[in-house]
Amino acid sequence: MTIPRAPSAAVDAYLDLAIGGEPRAGVRLALDLLDQGVPSDAVIVDLLGAAQREVGERWLRNEFTVADEHLASGVTQKALDAVSNAVEAPAPHGFVIVACAEGDWHSLPAQMFAEQLGANGFAVAFLGASTPADHVAKLIARHRPDALAVSCNLPLYFSGLSRLVDVAHGQGVPVLAGGRGLGPDPRRANRLGADGWGATVSDAVTVLDGWQDRPPQISTASTVLEPAALHLDASSASLAATAFDKLTAEFPHMTSYNDEQLARTREDLAFIVQFVAAARLVDDPDVLTEFLAWLGTLLGNRGVPALALNAGLRVLAPLIVDLDPPAGEMALAALAPAKPAAR
Repeated sequence: MTIPRAPSAAVDAYLDLAIGGEPRAGVRLALDLLDQGVPSDAVIVDLLGAAQREVGERWLRNEFTVADEHLASGVTQKALDAVSNAVEAPAPHGFVIVACAEGDWHSLPAQMFAEQLGANGFAVAFLGASTPADHVAKLIARHRPDALAVSCNLPLYFSGLSRLVDVAHGQGVPVLAGGRGLGPDPRRANRLGADGWGATVSDAVTVLDGWQDRPPQISTASTVLEPAALHLDASSASLAATAFDKLTAEFPHMTSYNDEQLARTREDLAFIVQFVAAARLVDDPDVLTEFLAWLGTLLGNRGVPALALNAGLRVLAPLIVDLDPPAGEMALAALAPAKPAAR
């Protein structure tokens, strides 16, 4: 038996309605798919999730503004609530608390995950965007879940994820981690102390079902994070300010920048430092190179030449080396020219 999926053409139609100021029609489109026999998880993944990814891509290409992004996300929130309320969940066989990593305010992916867990037979308490770790600890103590599932959308929130891991482990509760910030395999999640990782809801359900019969062994010791990486992250603003002064002296093109462009440049320099620190936390240079590729595309689509990004990284790298040599090596490696392809 073939399970129907939401048609890809529905994504464009949905976004036209969402951006066009027709939120009710957008919600109705999602509910119509349910009426046509498309399972709720397919509506969430193939329509709502795909629409949000497309919104991000259009913003990256400078086709959508931040206002467009917020407008579409608001409609998706309404549609997700409507789809969830329209489907009767099966009797639960386990209880999971779902949270965003501390500091992570991107709650829609986590809510989509939570709703799909519910459809797969778990009772779920969804905490929404960033919840302080000590408050999560109190909730865990009160409700004693079978697991804590943490969504991490950006590497900037790695330390926030680890704080949630520690409060859960302190009460004997295992942690499942997922989200785009953790990459395509379990390595980053493992480095941050999580007991399991899932690329998809199906992966997560498999892990959580397995824990019902055989819970993982949990250490109550706090996750050890590299102190130099944490110090580097805390120093991002000061390093960015120093780099900005050097950059204005060495990159004459910046004299044509307006106040907003200058502010964004300072912000981007700080972000680069923070992503270097995140890469250092999990010992994965791909965290940095993936961000630089994304940032280069973002700036290029807004008319900022690639040499501006290279110049920024060039002035930052020695400053990072002075503070933390291994992190500095990652920054310098990102500056290295690509090797020619083998003949």
